[in-house]
This record gives sequence, C-alpha cells and structure tokens, in this order.
Amino acid sequence: MRKLLGAIFGSAQTTQELVKGAVLGIDKMIFTKEEKAEASAALAEWWLKYLAATQPQNLARRLIALVVVLLWALLVLLGIALWKLDPGYSAFVFSTLDQIVNAPFLMIMGFYFAAHIVRTWQGGKD
Repeated sequence: MRKLLGAIFGSAQTTQELVKGAVLGIDKMIFTKEEKAEASAALAEWWLKYLAATQPQNLARRLIALVVVLLWALLVLLGIALWKLDPGYSAFVFSTLDQIVNAPFLMIMGFYFAAHIVRTWQGGKD
C-alpha cells in the first residue's frame, strides 16, 4: 500500500521539489519594476550587440531607408499636388499610403533608427 501511494504521490522530496518549482514559476510570472527594468536593459544590450555584429550592412540599410523615404515623400507630394486637380486621385494616393505604404515605411524607419533610439533611451552616446 505504501508503495502504491508513493508511486501515485511521489516521495516527500519529489513533493518538495514540485512545490518549490510551482512557487518559483508563480514568482517568475509576476514582474516587479526592477525585473522589468532588468529585462528591458538586457533586451537593449542584445539589440546593440546585434547592431554591432551587423555593422557591415549599414550601407545597405541606408540605401533602403533613402529609397523608401524618397518614394514615401514622392507619394505624399503627388497626393498634395493632385488635391486641386483631381481630388479622387489624390484620395486614392492617400488611401494607398494609409493601407499599403505606411506600415512597411514605419517598420523600415524603426529598424534603421532603432540603434539611435536605444542608445538615447539608455543614456549613451550616439
């Protein structure tokens, strides 16, 4: 009988380890302000290491950012210029910007300028 109960419930050591693991798991689920700050600092440090490792790709990033900004600015200027000539086409241009162009534009700009933002956020020098 004792062996059967031991097999079902485990030994005292197993139960103690299970309780210890549950307590640690619950503790890990609740972030304190200090833990959040440590996690954010670790993430920022990882991002800066990643950017340092991909330093040779900076020229390509700049070229992509330049092309994307120029195309975005061209569409904005086209929409503004056509506002008086053909409001329907101007609305189409701005709709295209809103539905298709703005999300990739913001992602590319965020990726390109993230290093500066992270350094500024950490209080470092650019």
